[in-house]
Amino acid sequence: TPFDQVVLDPDLTVGVPRNQWFYTGMDCFIHCVESLNGTFLNEFSKSYGEKAYDLCKEIFLSENLTEVESRGKLMMASWHGGMSIAYSQVGIAHAMSYGLGYVLGTKHGIGNCIVFDHLGEYYPEGVRLFKEMKAYHNIEIPKGICGNLSEYQMNTMIDIALSLVPLWENALGDDWQTIMTRDKLRELYLKM
Repeated sequence: TPFDQVVLDPDLTVGVPRNQWFYTGMDCFIHCVESLNGTFLNEFSKSYGEKAYDLCKEIFLSENLTEVESRGKLMMASWHGGMSIAYSQVGIAHAMSYGLGYVLGTKHGIGNCIVFDHLGEYYPEGVRLFKEMKAYHNIEIPKGICGNLSEYQMNTMIDIALSLVPLWENALGDDWQTIMTRDKLRELYLKM
């Protein structure tokens, strides 16, 4: 999104419910994982992504931060994570999350968490850390949200996800369509 000015005010996060804080923060973490593991990675995206990734690990796994320090670091992680994808691209979690959002109205942050929880095959270290952060903060990720979809809804969700070609190219390379088939996407969605 083009902008003239960015306001990063950590005080705006005071009183945010714990789950919302986690889901939003994990969107930043997932940006970093997808950017740093993507085929579009370059030195600009790498430098921003590594900084945000390290900040996220500190924010979500450290016992030594005060709430004020944590909020400030989250603003910086958000900035760096956003800059990382500005120079590269996101990947599988975001593509699939957009499908959830379109069909089910799932909000972006929680949608990314729902999807990312099942992507260990593609992002093993990132998903391992995500699960550790989730356990550390005692966060429950919704389950079974795709269990009762109609065939039309499932196909729409798959169509939306597959339409995001640059995300798949970043995640899986030029031959992504041979890796992420409709059947594979359906199998992943049915786990959620």
